[in-house]
Amino acid sequence: MAEVEVSGYGAVTPVGIGSSNFESALREGKSNFSVVEFPQQEQLRFPGALIDSFDLKSLLKELQLPEEVRKKAGRFRNVSVGTSCAIYCALEAWIAAGLFDSPIEAERIAIVTGGSNTQLQDTLSLREKYTEKLKFTNPNYAINLFDTDVNGVISELLNIKGEGFSVGGASASSSMALVQAHRLFDTGLYDAVLVVAPMINLSAYEFSSFTNLGAMATLGDGGSPGQLCRPFDNGHAGFVYGQNNGCVLLETRESAQKRERRNLVALSGSGTSLDGNRNPNPSVEGECRAMQMAIRSAGISAAAINYINAHGTASPLGDQTELEALQQAGVTGKPINSTKSIIGHGLTSAGVIEAIATIIQMEKQFIHGSRNLTDPMPSEMELVPETITDTTIDYALSNAFGFGGINTALIFKNLTITT
Repeated sequence: MAEVEVSGYGAVTPVGIGSSNFESALREGKSNFSVVEFPQQEQLRFPGALIDSFDLKSLLKELQLPEEVRKKAGRFRNVSVGTSCAIYCALEAWIAAGLFDSPIEAERIAIVTGGSNTQLQDTLSLREKYTEKLKFTNPNYAINLFDTDVNGVISELLNIKGEGFSVGGASASSSMALVQAHRLFDTGLYDAVLVVAPMINLSAYEFSSFTNLGAMATLGDGGSPGQLCRPFDNGHAGFVYGQNNGCVLLETRESAQKRERRNLVALSGSGTSLDGNRNPNPSVEGECRAMQMAIRSAGISAAAINYINAHGTASPLGDQTELEALQQAGVTGKPINSTKSIIGHGLTSAGVIEAIATIIQMEKQFIHGSRNLTDPMPSEMELVPETITDTTIDYALSNAFGFGGINTALIFKNLTITT
């Protein structure tokens, strides 16, 4: 597959709004875990990392936008909170890519959204509101319920007229969206693809089910909410949910050069595989195969990779499986961290927000620490507990795996290196 450049990205996470706040949190190991409460549902309480506040109307005033775009964005009031966050991320990516000043033909841009069934709490709240008055149900629900509503909103806002679709792949959804975007360039039809990952907004039902499944850490596992997410630590007890949103703008080198863009990072390779297993238990063979496909796609050897942004959910079985798969794929002795230790597990949005974390570290030459890594698992990898500064990442591997045996792997390349 063709190597494509990263021209822009945007992020809305529990540790701040905007990619600059995200970068600061990665450098400093700053987190924002708390107790998520559902007092109307049996007083249920869970650990989680939530966005403190998000007011799109106010935030639009802070972005350097053409006035007609600002006004159009302000009219999208009857959308889910995830779609509102996605709007901000897309605008930030668009600005960073310089597309308002140096546009690309509308038909030469595509849009891919990662995630399915993302508006769970929004849907539950609406159903509770209209239980006794169904015939008055808000008509916007008929539009909002489709995952592709995000595509529609952003394509209207940014005048994107190439193809658009959404991709579901459980916790690998948005990474799968990046894989599919990467493949789209081989058609020759597009100069750029916007990959969007709105957050999955969980309700009490999903929190409770994940907990009963044994996948999610609980407040009873000891320590404060901020101490419960422990990827690759012997004290790991399951994932902690995080409200994460991200957007990446990919562009061909020819288009970037024509627009006089100097990008620092490229998506060089991608791979995906299935385990042939419906259950949530991971597979060393399946994960290894996805990584090997990505490495071959990038045209490099496993030895060329010198940083891994792990899936690293803090599930005991998941962490162990990923470490074994890395070893089997020949990626050993390299620095590895988990962004989930800082922002929690975004589930469907995890792949894109962690790809952005990878890109930021490559651009700014540091490797962030993994929080709560006090008793590291035995491994041939270099588990990173504290931030490493002034380090050059030539090739990075970013993993994302999902329930149902869905495995994805991405290879990012530092464009400042010579090959």
